[in-house]
Amino acid sequence: MGLFNSLKTLLNNPAPATAKQHESVEYQGFTITPEPIAEKGQYRVAGYIHKTIGDKSCEHHFIRSDVCMNEQQAVELTISKCQIFIDQLGEKIFE
Repeated sequence: MGLFNSLKTLLNNPAPATAKQHESVEYQGFTITPEPIAEKGQYRVAGYIHKTIGDKSCEHHFIRSDVCMNEQQAVELTISKCQIFIDQLGEKIFE
């Protein structure tokens, strides 16, 4: 019975939907693309950091535990956190 209830719960709770696309922001040669995730009436901080290094295209996808009350706050927090991450690690983000 427990297995059936677990499967039922899993099937009734689809993966969180990604919010609308937002403009990418350039920062110190990196491109930050916020993609907050709509989740239970809030928005989870998520997105991509991209940079072309030589002839190689590098991308880092992240989903944070931070949630915001509205989508615009999540976008702003995503950009801010990415800038700090870039300042701290630079190209090591992609290692």
